[in-house]
Amino acid sequence: MTQSAKHVAVALLARRDHSRQEIRQKLIQKQFDPIEVEQVLDDCQANGYLNDERYGALLLRSHISKGHGKSRIQQALIQKGVDKEAIQQIFEQSDCDWFELAKQKALKKYADKPIDGPKDKAKRIRYLMGQGFSYDEIAYALDYDPYDD
Repeated sequence: MTQSAKHVAVALLARRDHSRQEIRQKLIQKQFDPIEVEQVLDDCQANGYLNDERYGALLLRSHISKGHGKSRIQQALIQKGVDKEAIQQIFEQSDCDWFELAKQKALKKYADKPIDGPKDKAKRIRYLMGQGFSYDEIAYALDYDPYDD
């Protein structure tokens, strides 16, 4: 018995949220007709099974809990196929304080070790940039002294 594209799509979405692009790729890999795939995707979206904004918001929360910065999260959303308008809306609805998140990430990584010269500071800046934080957020995080509290 062969399964319909809709059956496969709904089964995938029943397990976890996916982006429209991810479901499209999975259905095309299973040799379904691209025209049928688009119809199934439209139907799933109309029924609320498929929602890129909901999926993006879940991904955003997941990355924030890992301590990732805005640019790293944005890159992950783009890779998952969430469109740019949805990404912009997701970030606008977020109440995350990126400066505080950068500070928490730096404190977690470097605990109470003071910065030991310019090479150490550059290393910390590279680490936080790799985590997706802007230079302003990094400067805020590294200027924080836990002993001032």
